[in-house]
Amino acid sequence: MSARLFCVSAALIGGVVGACLPTGSESETVEARSQDEAAKAPDAPLEIAINQFPSGYQGRWASTTAGCADDPENSEQMMSLQGKLVKFHESIGTMTAGKRMTSRAMEAEFEFVGEGEKWNKRMAFEMSEDRKSLTRTDKDSGASYRYVQCPKLMAG
Repeated sequence: MSARLFCVSAALIGGVVGACLPTGSESETVEARSQDEAAKAPDAPLEIAINQFPSGYQGRWASTTAGCADDPENSEQMMSLQGKLVKFHESIGTMTAGKRMTSRAMEAEFEFVGEGEKWNKRMAFEMSEDRKSLTRTDKDSGASYRYVQCPKLMAG
């Protein structure tokens, strides 16, 4: 009873008291509940202009998990997203304009060069809920390609 009175008094005078915080099991339950609610919540629209790939998108992506073992420079099933760049086997695109649609979806325009040619392409990218796979859609043709995230390469 005195601990509760102490917490109420501390709250009234604006103090923060560690004894008033939930115990470990209570706080873990609250955190787990918050994560469950976030997972069930719809992906909120953002409509934010971007000029590079968000950090969660950056890295190497392959069409299969086995494809992650391939040499990125020579693999036709590998895609790499770094800063403003999207790299494929024989072409590289630079983001000229982009928009973050939701926390898991974005669209962007790219200027590509490869095999002696230049072209523009508009693409959309959407992360899976677990953020371990990515779907790339060519906005002009409607073709979609699914990728899995490859492990990060270690320097050394």
